[in-house]
Amino acid sequence: MQITSTNGNTSRSNNHNKMLKNFCSYIKYKFDSLFAHGLLFIIPLLTIISVFIILIFSIIYYYTERTDNYEDALWQTFTRILDPCAAADDEGLKHRIISGIVILCGLVIVAILIGAIVTFMEEKLHELKKGRTTVIEKNHTIILGWSPKIFDIINELIIANENQRNPSIVILTSKDNSEVKYMIKDKINNSRNTRIIYRNGDPMSINDLNKLSLNQARSIIILAPKLNNPDVRIIKTILAIRNNPRRNKINFHIVAEIKERINLEAAIIAGGDEALFVYANEIIARIIAQSCRQRGLSVILSSLLSFQGDEIYFKHESALVGRTFHDAVFSYDKCSVIGLMLSDGTVKIFPRLNTIINIGDQIIVIAEDDHKIILSSDYLSRINYEYSGSKSPLLFNHNTVLLSNPVTRRATKIIERNLLLGWNKKAPLIARELDTYVARGSELHILTNSNIITQFINEQLVNELTEQKIFVHSGSFTNKFDLEKLNLFSYDYVILLANEESEQQNLIEEADAECLICLLYLKDIIDKSNNEKTFSIIAEMYDIRNCQLANRTSADDFIVSPNLISKYISQLSENKNIKKVYDVLLTADGSEIYLCLASMFVPLETPISYYQILQETLKYQYLAIGYRLMKYLHDETRFFGIVLNPDKQEQIIFSKNDKIIILAENFMSFTP
Repeated sequence: MQITSTNGNTSRSNNHNKMLKNFCSYIKYKFDSLFAHGLLFIIPLLTIISVFIILIFSIIYYYTERTDNYEDALWQTFTRILDPCAAADDEGLKHRIISGIVILCGLVIVAILIGAIVTFMEEKLHELKKGRTTVIEKNHTIILGWSPKIFDIINELIIANENQRNPSIVILTSKDNSEVKYMIKDKINNSRNTRIIYRNGDPMSINDLNKLSLNQARSIIILAPKLNNPDVRIIKTILAIRNNPRRNKINFHIVAEIKERINLEAAIIAGGDEALFVYANEIIARIIAQSCRQRGLSVILSSLLSFQGDEIYFKHESALVGRTFHDAVFSYDKCSVIGLMLSDGTVKIFPRLNTIINIGDQIIVIAEDDHKIILSSDYLSRINYEYSGSKSPLLFNHNTVLLSNPVTRRATKIIERNLLLGWNKKAPLIARELDTYVARGSELHILTNSNIITQFINEQLVNELTEQKIFVHSGSFTNKFDLEKLNLFSYDYVILLANEESEQQNLIEEADAECLICLLYLKDIIDKSNNEKTFSIIAEMYDIRNCQLANRTSADDFIVSPNLISKYISQLSENKNIKKVYDVLLTADGSEIYLCLASMFVPLETPISYYQILQETLKYQYLAIGYRLMKYLHDETRFFGIVLNPDKQEQIIFSKNDKIIILAENFMSFTP
C-alpha cells in the first residue's frame, strides 16, 4: 500500500509540472503573439500596464501615509515611473522599497518602449530599402522592368520634365533596390528637378502594381527583360495593368517593347487602345534603309527623337483655323510646321499647301520646346505678302530664274548594287525595306559564314523580294581577305551589322569590337586604293561610346540601336501621337526626310534668309526643315554641321556641297 501511495504522489506531481509547463508555454505564446502585432499594439499595452501600476502604487503611497492627498499620490507614482531621480528625497526603508519597485517597473516599461520603437524604425528602414511601400504620386512616369535602355530613357525623361512642376519617375523591378539605385546614380549624375523613386516587385503582380498609383500616372513604360521569350512577360504585365480591379475608367497610356513580330498581334489584343508597341528591329531596319541613302539622316532622326534640342510637338492654334497649311508654314519665326493632325486623329505630314485647317485640327511643328510655339508678331502681314505674289530681289538671279521655270521631274528610283556585311534579326527586315526604294534589277550582296543563314536566304528571303536579286558570299567581315574579294568599289552602299551570335549572347562590347575591326579594314582598303568611285558605309553599333572610337574610320553614319529606341520610347511616353508621325516618316509611302544640294534651290556664296529658302523649296513641293554645312561634317560640337528648325530671319551662306534638309513625298531630280 505504501508503494502505491508513493507512485500516486509522483504521478500527481508530474501532472502538475506538465500543466505548469504547458501554462507557461501558452503564456509565452500569447506574449509573443501580442508583441508580433508591432508598435501599434505595444504602445497601448504599455500604456494600460503603466496606468495599472500607477493606480496600484498610488493607493499604496496614500495608505502608507506618504501623503494625505490621493492626487499627490498619483503624481508621485507617475514621476517615479518616468524619472528615478524623483525618489532621491525618499526617507525610510518602507518608502524606499516602494519607490524602488515603482522605478524598476518604470525602467522596464521605458526599456520595452525604446526597444519597440528602435525595432519599428529598423523594420521601416529595411522596408524602405527593399522598396515595398506604396507610392503616392500624380502625373508621374512609371517604368516597369529592367534593361540597359533604362538609362537613356531616364535621361530623356529628365530633360522632358525640366519645365514641369514636381515631376517624378517610379521604377518597379525585381532587381535588388540598392543595386538599382547604385547603377542609376552611376550613369545619371544629375536628375535635375525630377525625383526618381525605386520600388522592388514583380511587374506581373497586381499587388505590386497597386503600390505605384497607376491610376494617377501620366504614362507607363514596360521594358523587355533580357530573358528567353520576354514578350510573354510583357503581355502578362499589360493584362495585369488593364484587368486590375482597382483601375479607374480613364484609359492608361502604355508604351511597351516587343522583341518578336510574331507576338505583336497577341500584344495588340492584350493592350487594346491603351497600349503602343515598339518593335525595335523594324524601326531600326527602316532607319538603316533610309540612312544609307541619306548621309546624316541618322543624326537628324536622333536629334528629333531627343528632348535635347528641337523635337516634334502638336498644338491647337485657334488663330490659324480657316487658314491653309501654306499660311501655317509662314506663321512662325522659330518653329517649323511640318504637318497637321486632323480632328479624327489622322496625321498628315506635309499635306497639300491649300489644305484648310479646321476646328479641332492640330498643327505639327518642330520646336525647341512646347512653350516656344508662338505665332510671329507679323504673321498676318507675312501671309498677305505671300499671297501678293511679291518676290524678294535676292532671289532674282540666274539660278533662281532657271529653277523658277517649269521643270520635268523624275523619280530617283534607280538600279543599285548594295552590300550587307554580317547578319542578325534586322537583316531580312532591311532587305525588305530596301526593296521599296530601289528599281527592279538591283542587287543585294550578303557576306556570311553561316550555312543556316545561307539556307534561309536561298529558300525564303529571295522569294520575298521583287526588285532585288540576292547574292550570298561566304566569309567573315572581320577577315580582310574576305572583304578584299568582294570588289567593294562596285557597290553603292555598304551596311554593317553586328553578328547574330554576339547579339543573342548580349555580348555588346564584342559585337561593337567586331564592327570596329571591319571599319578599320574598310578604311585601309579605301586609303590604299586609287579608285575614284566611292561608296557609303553605314554601321550599326550598340554602345554610343564606341562611336567615338569609330570616328576615325571610314563610316559615314552610325546607327546606335538601343539609344535610338530609348529616345523613341521616351517620346511615345510623353505623346502617343508621335508614333503616327514616325510611321509616316520612316516608310517609303509617305513624306520622308531628304538632304539635297542647296544649289538646287538657292544661289551659293550669297547671304540668304531661311525664310527665302523656305519659299524656294515650296515651289517644288518640298518643305525645308533645316540645312547642313559640310565644313562642319566632322565637328561633333557643331552637330556635324546639321541645323534643324533655324530662325527664319537667320542669314545663311551656302557653299558648293552644303545641303538643305527637306520633307518630300517623292524626292525628284530636276531637269530643265
